[in-house]
Amino acid sequence: MKNLSNLAAIFLLLAVLGCGCPRLGNLGKKDPPPPPPPPTNSIRPAATPSTESNSVLTMAKYNQLKIGMPKNEVDRILGGTGTEISSSSGGGSKFSVYKWSGENYTSIILSFRNDKIMSKSQVGLK
Repeated sequence: MKNLSNLAAIFLLLAVLGCGCPRLGNLGKKDPPPPPPPPTNSIRPAATPSTESNSVLTMAKYNQLKIGMPKNEVDRILGGTGTEISSSSGGGSKFSVYKWSGENYTSIILSFRNDKIMSKSQVGLK
């Protein structure tokens, strides 16, 4: 019986102390969810396309590019070296793809085999 009264006294003491301790009062509660991220109402400016050359890309320049033309001639016509997108080699040949970007998202993409135009494409040229 003495053990039962000691146990009751300890329980009562813990209950009284628990009322003044904020951590004990929060034992059964879940943490509140994190606040939502702030709204993204701001409009970001559009990215400006990079230009690898000092000249404007035009359909006239694109039409000067011919299958089999060496890359150094392409660089002269387009006014710069462009950006290499990919390159690989195999079977004794070197393959590469270059992109020239202009204003208003215009671009010329050329694939080369052994530094000579293998295929060409354009976007947005006038």
